[in-house]
Amino acid sequence: MQLRSIAVTGALSAVAVGMVVGHEAKAIRPAAVTSAAQAAELRLSPAVVVARRPTITEILDLILGDAGDRKVASSAATGAALPSGSEEARIAALLRQRTPDATRANRVAAALVREGRRANIGATLLVGVLLTENPDLEPRATSSVGARGLMQVMPFHAGNWGCASGDLFDIDANICHGVQILADNLKHSRNLPAALQRYNGCVRGTNTPDCYRYAGKVYRSARRTAVGLEGKVTATTPFSSLD
Repeated sequence: MQLRSIAVTGALSAVAVGMVVGHEAKAIRPAAVTSAAQAAELRLSPAVVVARRPTITEILDLILGDAGDRKVASSAATGAALPSGSEEARIAALLRQRTPDATRANRVAAALVREGRRANIGATLLVGVLLTENPDLEPRATSSVGARGLMQVMPFHAGNWGCASGDLFDIDANICHGVQILADNLKHSRNLPAALQRYNGCVRGTNTPDCYRYAGKVYRSARRTAVGLEGKVTATTPFSSLD
């Protein structure tokens, strides 16, 4: 823990001056200050401020941004219902068509929205990627080439993207890795289809000749996600150029 010294100078008035040491603040008041001249001569020794550990609530504020996101994350983690009408609740309702585990659907939906906001990627696109990679929402799925979890992340990515855990079978960690990988691909690709193909490992198309169809599959899944359970369009998508 780092100590930081702060020199406090200036005239003292009748108001007590706080000196923070550790977690407590103690007031210091001079016995008597009879004149402005005496007050001007009086100086305090440097005060030592000891930084304290942030609380869990403060950490969540930094990570999630506001109390609304914190409430959603807490609800998903405990299996409670997501806030009615929220983007998370809408996505969770659609994901429950793929799994009977409502708690899993809630947790996946909350993670997709949270990580999407963090990376500035729309959750609709992320749902399209996830359902293309893992339509059964199986967190422990492993592909023939070793890709793991919901968003089929390769093991060599584990721990490299600032996620809280390197466990790619963990729902939140896997989605964090997947979203960050896609965000990086978007930065280094000429357009969205190219970024999606790169996510799929389709750079030259030599290993999997039909891998260029991957972006179209993601787009179709994203469009279906944008339509609610009653057939009403609940969100718009920028995916009109590829079918």
